[in-house]
Amino acid sequence: METDDPNTLVAYIRKRGCRRVGVDGTNGAGKSTLAATLSSKLGISHLNLDNFVVKKQGAFLAHLKYDELKQRVSELDSFVIEGVCLLSVLERIDIPVDCLVYVKRLCHGLWADKDECDVAGNVEEYLGKEKETIRLIEASETTPETLGLAEEIIRYHDKCKPHQKADLFFTREDC
Repeated sequence: METDDPNTLVAYIRKRGCRRVGVDGTNGAGKSTLAATLSSKLGISHLNLDNFVVKKQGAFLAHLKYDELKQRVSELDSFVIEGVCLLSVLERIDIPVDCLVYVKRLCHGLWADKDECDVAGNVEEYLGKEKETIRLIEASETTPETLGLAEEIIRYHDKCKPHQKADLFFTREDC
């Protein structure tokens, strides 16, 4: 099911009795905003993976405080948990979710992050081309941290395919 209405998601989650909800998507897709809305409407805790990561390390998964996260999650009966690379994190701490929501940023009705999240062909070739493009442009807004995270998110999507495993899609027009 795909919707742009958080209330539709809440109704689906309640109807199915989901107590552990995951919210996944790319960086900047709107996961935190949606997760905060869902946790408020459902009356359950909201966990943001960003609160469990050592910042400015140039990567995400390698710098999460997994023990601290697992301890916090194990204290909760119900929760909404969100962050990039969510399925990899949940697998590592051996905590499943009952419902996975994937947030898609849309631009003119099309998935804005499709090229990065659903790579056609070999991911290594794709990343090589992207790195070369970045070198040619020398984008002043990019840093080693953001480049590392972008690559990590692309590799995660190629390996785990969260957009194919999601129970629900939340769409957000972003252009």
